[in-house]
Amino acid sequence: MKTSSKDRNLAWIKNQAKKGNIAFDHKLQRPTGQWSPLDKSLLIHSLLIGFPINPIYVIEEYGKIYTIDGSQRTSTCIDYLNDKFALSQKTPDIVLLSNDEENKTVETTYELAGKKFSKLDPEVQEMLLTLSLTFCTISNYTDDEVREMFRRQNNGRPLNAKHLRVVYESDQFSDVIFSLATHPFMEKLLTKTQRKNGSDRDLIIQTLMLICTDNENDYTSFRKNNIDAFVASHDEEVLNEVPTLKFALDEFDTNFEELKLKATTIPMVLYAGWRVLDEHKSFTELVDKINDFIGGYEENEEYRELASSGTSAADKVKGRLNYWDNIVDGIGSEKNIEQ
Repeated sequence: MKTSSKDRNLAWIKNQAKKGNIAFDHKLQRPTGQWSPLDKSLLIHSLLIGFPINPIYVIEEYGKIYTIDGSQRTSTCIDYLNDKFALSQKTPDIVLLSNDEENKTVETTYELAGKKFSKLDPEVQEMLLTLSLTFCTISNYTDDEVREMFRRQNNGRPLNAKHLRVVYESDQFSDVIFSLATHPFMEKLLTKTQRKNGSDRDLIIQTLMLICTDNENDYTSFRKNNIDAFVASHDEEVLNEVPTLKFALDEFDTNFEELKLKATTIPMVLYAGWRVLDEHKSFTELVDKINDFIGGYEENEEYRELASSGTSAADKVKGRLNYWDNIVDGIGSEKNIEQ
């Protein structure tokens, strides 16, 4: 693996983003949007007062620049230059030095708090556009090397377990999870916050755990160590089930304009969709059953108990799985299903 570094000023970065040449959707990168308004504001302030900023690690593929580590920093700068947010009211002022007509050094204080880029003083705007982030481009790499670099770059940072799990997945497994988690139907199921914190990936993994559960293998505990163990050892088995699960997501997307379910129920519904298609049952009837389930949820005390505290424990997961298995068992066959 080789790396090369080059400083890129914010004007260049903004221009490349406008052209669509900077992408933030690499499968190993944390989703953008994790930072608070104050975090974003302090980055801009840090740039303006000359604090060092960690490099942005990127790879170049298909004419685009993909961030591996540093999407938060890059996207924050782009968004601010495009007036997507105002700086926090807690952002400190800055002092810039200049020379007057007598070549004496003059200090000028500029207020930043509450201002979008377009509202900054012209001197501050001009300065900000000339400031740079260091882009470290990785080349001649293998996927394993990129994963290991990602792990080391984020060692000690506040990544949650869902994001950290990515670096231990095999290439094939990660590709599969990424493709399913970014399916359009998942946007109908999850909030922006859930997608940002990695819940989409975990819900797909949990669905695959249910699919792979049988009389000999029990993957009905959704605790962290059980999910990690499944991820580490079930590549081939998972790959065999992906086409049918992908087809189920397509069918759900066609049949629902929106679908709001508790996170604990999402893997169960996706599993039910997979099983209906796998057993050539009526998907239309499943859709009706799901609508009935949603309409009667408040009165469904038995299921609500299974979706309450301790939801990742095996007994609760098994209870929810049995509930949806019973629903699928009662669905009739569908003729002329094409996959």
